[in-house]
Amino acid sequence: MKELDLLLVRYLRRRYETASSDERDAFAEFLELPDPDIARYLIAGDVPDDPRHAALCRFLVQPD
Repeated sequence: MKELDLLLVRYLRRRYETASSDERDAFAEFLELPDPDIARYLIAGDVPDDPRHAALCRFLVQPD
């Protein structure tokens, strides 16, 4: 889904390089989730159970 790709690439460009190793691990785990789940979290606004994923989602959906 192109919309998801845009949000995820934005994270890579703006934050990944300075993220902690724990945050990088959480991002890698988040990418392993099924696309429909990622869409629910980033587009529909559902909140993941994993607090690290929830923090990533909050960052990802912030306006520029």
